[in-house]
Order: sequence, then C-alpha cells, then structure tokens
Amino acid sequence: MEPREPDRRHLARKSESPSSPGLIPGAAARTLPADLVERSARRLGWLALGYAVTQAMVFLLGIVVQPGWVDPRQAPRSYSASIAAAVIAGFALCALAWSRKIPAHLMLDFGLVFEVLGGLFISLAENAVPWPPDQAIRGNSSMALWVAFFALIIPATMGKAILATLATVAMGPIGLAVHVVLGNVTSPVPTQWFILFLPTVLLAGCSVAISRFLYRLGAQVSRAREMGSYQLVDLLGRGGMGEVWRARHRMLARSAAIKLIRTERLVGSAPGEIEAAHRRFEREARATAALHSPHTVALYDYGVSEDGAFYYVMELLDGIDLEALVARFGRQPAARVVHLLRQACDSLAEAHALGLTHRDVKPRNILACRLGVNHDFVKVLDFGLVKMADAGLESRLTIEGTAAGTPAYMAPECALGAKDIDARADLYSLGCVAYWLLTGRLVFEADNAMAMALAHVQSAAVPPSKLAGDVPADLERVVLACLEKDRERRPQSARQLDRMLAGCTAGATWTREQAEQWWNEYSPGDEVAGLAKGASPAITR
Repeated sequence: MEPREPDRRHLARKSESPSSPGLIPGAAARTLPADLVERSARRLGWLALGYAVTQAMVFLLGIVVQPGWVDPRQAPRSYSASIAAAVIAGFALCALAWSRKIPAHLMLDFGLVFEVLGGLFISLAENAVPWPPDQAIRGNSSMALWVAFFALIIPATMGKAILATLATVAMGPIGLAVHVVLGNVTSPVPTQWFILFLPTVLLAGCSVAISRFLYRLGAQVSRAREMGSYQLVDLLGRGGMGEVWRARHRMLARSAAIKLIRTERLVGSAPGEIEAAHRRFEREARATAALHSPHTVALYDYGVSEDGAFYYVMELLDGIDLEALVARFGRQPAARVVHLLRQACDSLAEAHALGLTHRDVKPRNILACRLGVNHDFVKVLDFGLVKMADAGLESRLTIEGTAAGTPAYMAPECALGAKDIDARADLYSLGCVAYWLLTGRLVFEADNAMAMALAHVQSAAVPPSKLAGDVPADLERVVLACLEKDRERRPQSARQLDRMLAGCTAGATWTREQAEQWWNEYSPGDEVAGLAKGASPAITR
C-alpha cells in the first residue's frame, strides 16, 4: 500500500550563493552534472585501491611463483622501489578520494595526475629486467590496460584526456630509458622499442575516443535534466513514484526543489490514460499554485518534461520534519505541539476553503523551519497530489485501486476507500501527528500496512496521557476529538480545530524566545545540521 519513502534527512539545504552552481567548476561545470562527478570520484578511489593491491600481488607472486614472474630478490633495487611507490600512491589516493575532503572535480584532476604516475611505476617495474635476445616478442605492456581503465572511469574534457593519455603513454619508454641509464638493462634494438610500445600508443588513441564519447554522454544527461528554466543539480531522494532533486534557475541565483513524478509509475501505458493524467496534473498544479498561506510550501513552477515526467518546482527550506524532530529529540512539550499544529491548521484551512483535501498529512510532510528571523515556522508540504472536491471524477495521480495516504496516519474513511473523502480526513491525520509529537508513538502499532489501516477503522486510540503523563487534559481532549472514527464527531474544519487548540492551557506558552533558543542550541551543530535540513517536498504515494 505504501512504497518505501526515501531518507529525507538531507532533502533541504540552505540556499547556495550564486557562486556555487552545483556543477563542476571550469569547463566541465558547463556540461557534467555534479552527481555524476561525485560517483566518478568514488570510482577513482576503488581504481586506486585495485591498483595498489594489484602491484602488491605482483611483488608477492614474483617471490612464490617461478618462472614467469620477475623475482624481486634478483631484480634491481629500482624494481622493489617502484612497486613500493605504486602501492603507497594507490592507497594514498584511495584514502583521499573516499575522505571527500577535496571537491570531486579537483579529485578527478588528481586522478589524471595519478594516471601518469601510475604509468611510470608500471613501466619501471616491467622494464627492470633485460629483454632476452632470443625472444622476438616480449608481450604487451600492462600500460595499455591501465590507460583503458582511466578512459572508462574518469570523465575529462578532450584537452585533459589527450594530455593525460599522451603523458601516460610516454612513461613507457621513459621507464625503460631510466633502467638503461642506470645500467640495469641494455637498450633494445629500435625494432624492439617499436614492438614493445606501439600497441599501447594505438590503444591510447582509442581510449581518448572512448573518453570523449563518455564525456558527451554526461553532457547529454545534463541537458536532459533541464526542467523548464531549472537545471537539476543533486538527487536528494527517490521513492516509489518519483524523485526529488535540488535545482537551480538558469537565470536567477535561486535554488529550488523539483519533484519528478514518473507517468509510467502512476497510470497505465495507454496514450489516453497518460493524456488524462497530464490534464489532471495541470489542474491540480494550478490549484496548488493558488495556495498563498505562508505555512504552505511555495510552488514556483510546474510542467511536463520531454520524457513525460510531471514535475513541480518548490521552495527549498532549512528545517526539520516533525518525524525526524521526535526521532532525534524525543517527544515535544505540549506548548510547542500546539504552536506547530496551529500553523499547520492555517495551511490546511486555506486549502480546504479552495476545495482541496491533502490526504497525506503526516509528520514527514510538516516541516518546522528557520525562516528569516522566525523559528519553528511551519511549512506544510506535498499539496501536489490532492483530491479536488469539485472534480467530476477522482482527480489524483495515484495508482488506480489503491488507497491514497500513509497507513499510520490514515483516516478510517480513507482506509475504507470512501468516495466522499473531505477535509475532516486531514484533521484526523493531523490528530495522529499531534499524538506522535506528544508521545513519540504512533496511534496504532501494527506489523503491516493492512493491519495498520484496519486498526484505524476498528480500534480505539489509547489516550496520550497513558503514554506521557504530562499531556494537559484539555489538549488530550482535542487530540482524541480529531481521532474520532465518526467524522461528524471530529472538528468540522481546520479553523475550528485552530480555535480549540488556542483554548488549551498550553496554547500561549511557547514563545518566540523559546523557539529561537532551541534553534540556537541545536541547529548550528554538525550533528543536527544534516538531520535538520529535511525541507524538500516529499514524494507522496
């Protein structure tokens, strides 16, 4: 009933300055997406590790496997020195790449330098022993394999690829010349030089072509990620229905969050169904854009990409969702709970007045954030997949035949698949959110989604005060009223619920000073920063 939702602890970031475009600086910045470069930098770490381990194995095999391998005990000292240098360099680059202390684009430049040095160490090891005169062909250098690996793993512009490849290939004859100068080997005849290094030169040319091809593919991915006036930068999360990306406006210095909803995951493949979904999406997006409550996440733009994906462009916030708030800091004081819920009521009241029912109110879709000088400023997320009261037929982008919402916070009528779901279903869900904030527990615990939904239909909620003794009696009555199975016995509107919360004894005791003190105490630290930036719109199911 509910596909797994992505980890959203990192789905919000502070707005970057105009100088941080989110793509690779320099020439590559204009073409390659940052996440592709990050993955390439991690692959560089694996390549460096494999290089170091391989060199160490070559050294050990030379001791235990004879004949056929260079015996370090009989080879010149330069052989062991080159192997040792190769192992050290490989492990060092691996540690540096995985530490992420250096930006990914610079790490790839270091990788190109490592390609050249690695080629030198390979050449010094391979050419440390003389070429027996009775052997017409010595065999291909492993330098060719080394150059090919880099072409497949490290994206580079044409200029960098040519420069690094030519420099690496040149290390072959240079390594042999070093041993000739040191007197370790005699210089082969010209034809032997030609036979030894020509295959590597030929493969180097192919490698440059491969590198250019892969680089252009990355550039095409970057262009394909353009959504209207926005450029996708970082993938922030992925769920059953789509993805959430951090994006930047191509002309303005403004970051945003883009939610992509893949058509094929929502409706059938028939053209008529897809076109109908497009129409519903546009109608719902226009309605969502009409919401102006300061406590509703702002929608900047919407559209359909060339590959048929729906997308929303929303504001990117600095905050923590209410699920993470309780998971990290425990159940919240009643005064703060009232403060947060009343702001959520403001958002829902406007939506309900326009005939929109959210249908997925839950802690992950309510964000407490820092907005200017305001702290604990609530933003309600994910109005993208609402039910419209005036729609001639069910207007939603969920899979046909499934219940919309999250079972742990689903109103009984939603669990039963009722056709006439209205605003009171959102108030039931908000009561579940209040229960979570006050007790740190779900209203009902169950082993699976079906049992959870059934409990909302049949079982009575345990009063919050039974789980947390400091819950005020008047606030408990409000929460339990929201959790009534019969929607006629619940608060009948978000404004009525707001008035009921305002009348609670804890309603006016959470001050701006307390909110600011909490944020000043926890938010600036690294431990909270990663968790407290969960403000991108969720992927609703």
